[in-house]
Amino acid sequence: MEQTGQDPSTLIDLFCRKSKGRASKGKREISISAQESRGRLIADRLGLTVRHVWREVGSASRFNTRKSRSDQDAALAALERGETGALWLFRMDRWDRRGAGSILRIIEPEDGRPRRLLFDNGDPDNPGIGLDSSNPRDRKELIRRAEEAREETEVLSERIRNTKTHQRANGEWVNAIAPYGLKVVLVEKEDEDGDIIVERKLAIDDASAEEPDNPELTKAQVAFLVTYEFPAKRGFSGRASAAYLNDRGIPSPSGGHWAHATIREMISNPAYAGWQVTGRHSGGGRRRVYRDPAGNRVSVMHGPALLTDEQQAEAQAAVKGAPGKGVPNDGTTHDTRAKHLLTGLLRCAGCGGAMTSSASNSYTCWKPRAGKPCPAPSFAGRKSLEAYVYWRWWSRLTNSDPDDELVIAVADRWAAKVRPQATEDSRAAMTALEAAEQRLARVWSDRRAGRYDGPSEQYFDGDLRDANQAVMEAKKALEDSTSRRGVDIGFLMDPASCEGAWEAADPALRRTLLSLAIDTITVTKAPYRGAPFKGQERTRVKWVDGRED
Repeated sequence: MEQTGQDPSTLIDLFCRKSKGRASKGKREISISAQESRGRLIADRLGLTVRHVWREVGSASRFNTRKSRSDQDAALAALERGETGALWLFRMDRWDRRGAGSILRIIEPEDGRPRRLLFDNGDPDNPGIGLDSSNPRDRKELIRRAEEAREETEVLSERIRNTKTHQRANGEWVNAIAPYGLKVVLVEKEDEDGDIIVERKLAIDDASAEEPDNPELTKAQVAFLVTYEFPAKRGFSGRASAAYLNDRGIPSPSGGHWAHATIREMISNPAYAGWQVTGRHSGGGRRRVYRDPAGNRVSVMHGPALLTDEQQAEAQAAVKGAPGKGVPNDGTTHDTRAKHLLTGLLRCAGCGGAMTSSASNSYTCWKPRAGKPCPAPSFAGRKSLEAYVYWRWWSRLTNSDPDDELVIAVADRWAAKVRPQATEDSRAAMTALEAAEQRLARVWSDRRAGRYDGPSEQYFDGDLRDANQAVMEAKKALEDSTSRRGVDIGFLMDPASCEGAWEAADPALRRTLLSLAIDTITVTKAPYRGAPFKGQERTRVKWVDGRED
């Protein structure tokens, strides 16, 4: 319970935290309520009043908790603001694992205001203070333990990364669950030493999709409809596909209703074509194809894949609105593809959400139209905004030098549009070169560390020769792929030809040309209703080279 109106030096906060899942071997995890009881006992012994109890459940790893640990941040902020004179924690690794920096912020504050961190002694029979940041003798121990907690996380995370990297390269499915329509199967395999090992692979899921009118429909069949039949053959948009499935009572992967975002992600997931995946594209939800150190794709299937490469490419082209492909509809003439020039590029400065085009010939923040709040919804006339964006795009490109970072980025994006396979090959070759160079560096590092001394000396020349050969082959592959990928964008840098290309382009190509150079355009709210549009005052253009107007 929060206490107010008292001298902060007489107040103490309690931070009670418990990791999700089971405790590691050798560590005792006590409940949050038990931690609170111990903290209140210590507060009573010190003659302090408990101002607030912060409670949190989660992982202490610095790699996956910074977005979710709002209670910890709030507890520290309250201590730093002087709202309380002390903060008690059950154990140091309940604080965080970012190392000594998190402790030094308390014991050596920039403003010199005294702050106090108290850690429990961990004795189940005799609760007490184990470490106290106000005690000079505890400073070194606090820093040492904070660094140990950080190093423990670093080592564990490195082991996990190495294991997953090996499993991905070996064609094993490392994620916790399989994509809808596929299932995880355990496959026994004999290794080089004759031992039996078990690998996690993907296979077709023949379980029932639980459609009331057709109980024989399997999850794999539904996934095939979603990832190929609907977009490539019937011309359904994601929303039309979701409506079709929801109308027939087919549960989504989560068991509820289908959403168009789920369908969009399924269509773009390489696992349905049988390929290993890794990570997600920056700022999006699409999985990427995994490439091994040699730049090759890796199969993750036990048995046939749900789709062929050609089928997946056809479905993806349809949802992107490729010429002659997939007019999205559900039996009507409704077309959900982008129709306006700046669709997908605009952001509202008030809430960060997208701006969409309305029937009133303007671009507006989508939230008010959907009944959602926005603190400062943006609104701009379509004609004025489009004219200004075109002028900024044209002037930036035509005033750039050939070696500018913007021009290089534009060339890469244009190559990905007109020569997608060559671009993918070039990226794979770059990955292979980086891996080969790391291998060569490891050989020389091992030599300097003495790992080739004595009997191992006989292996050095061979390892060095193989590593050098791998680097040379990777460089040659990169040069070949780069030459195939090379494109000429000189027409965008000459004022007259750039203007001519724009005039000759259809709306879809114009959107593509803008997106070659521009990532986002943020629009602020007008100073007053009916104010004339002033682009330089109301827009902020983020270019693909990282520069922002």
